[in-house]
Amino acid sequence: MKIEDAGGAATGIRLEPTLPGAYYRDPGVLEAEWERIFFRSWLYAGRDESIVGPGGYRTLQIGPETVLLVRGQDRVLRAFYNVCRHRGSTLCADEAGTLKAIRCPYHAWTYGLDGRLMAVPNFKGPDFPKDDYALHPVDLEVWRGGIFIRLEPDGGSLLEQLGAMPERVQRYPLEDLRVHTHAAHEVEANWKILIENYQECYHCPGVHPELCDLVPLYGTGTVDDYENQEAATFREGAHTFTRTGATRRPLFAGLAERERRTFNGELLLPNTWINFLPDFVQTRTLWPLGPTRTRLVTDWLFEPETMARPDFDARDVLEFTDLIAEQDWKVCEAAQRGIGSRIHRQGVFTPLEETAARFDRWVLERLERR
Repeated sequence: MKIEDAGGAATGIRLEPTLPGAYYRDPGVLEAEWERIFFRSWLYAGRDESIVGPGGYRTLQIGPETVLLVRGQDRVLRAFYNVCRHRGSTLCADEAGTLKAIRCPYHAWTYGLDGRLMAVPNFKGPDFPKDDYALHPVDLEVWRGGIFIRLEPDGGSLLEQLGAMPERVQRYPLEDLRVHTHAAHEVEANWKILIENYQECYHCPGVHPELCDLVPLYGTGTVDDYENQEAATFREGAHTFTRTGATRRPLFAGLAERERRTFNGELLLPNTWINFLPDFVQTRTLWPLGPTRTRLVTDWLFEPETMARPDFDARDVLEFTDLIAEQDWKVCEAAQRGIGSRIHRQGVFTPLEETAARFDRWVLERLERR
């Protein structure tokens, strides 16, 4: 769709409409997004190392659903709906812990760590068909140390969803990294506003002066685009996301020379991005809490050998990445407030925001599916 100027004549500039304002504030739209986008997609659920076992577990809230991730006696990680097959009670209320078995707090139906129903207390009738009442499974795959789950079983494989990304990041030692810092924040903005913001750098010169000093390309309002062979190269002498661009941490071995001088940000639709730097990796996942509120879960990952060094200190990374995030969240919250105005019907994307416009088209395409 092309937008014409106020006089009605074509401007010659390719402007593309954003999603209508209601898509960022309507509870009905979010309900459709859960069903047609989130539940049908592979979703990043954290690091495999976070669940030790046997019996280690975590619960994950995904909109109206809760998923139980548990490691079995065979040390295999599995996922189930956190729902008892008897009368629907929530099984595990805590976010994490260790289990010997999965016991319903209501009527004490008890399941093995592999989801099979093991015991039905005080049942006086004939043999109970336990095999028919195992926990409802959720698809789970582990890719390079990351856990991915999918609530709707129909669809392609995880690797199909990841596309060309695994090849682009094959030299980063992702599976060997460990979480150093874990954090969660809540932002008063629709999840799509946050994704759109991440997908463009038109805002960077005015919002991120420190980042633009570190990555000169961003000062032009341009985001890196692999299709056009444009990369986010650090300025001379810089290697990572710190205020100075310097690091005392060793760079990852095996990186190509270009990768030792660039920032590689990968968006894993629908709601996770992984930032690959030459000396650390950052993951951030967005979970809508409502039409105008989003929870962001972030991990900073380093090599274990690096964290074991006497001089290891991650404060420079944490301070700089937090600065950039807080700048983003401030403008995203301002956008949410403005979009909530009765006068706002729809905005436009400029050519510098093509990647954000592409994301909106992706959303619309999936919302139109039945």
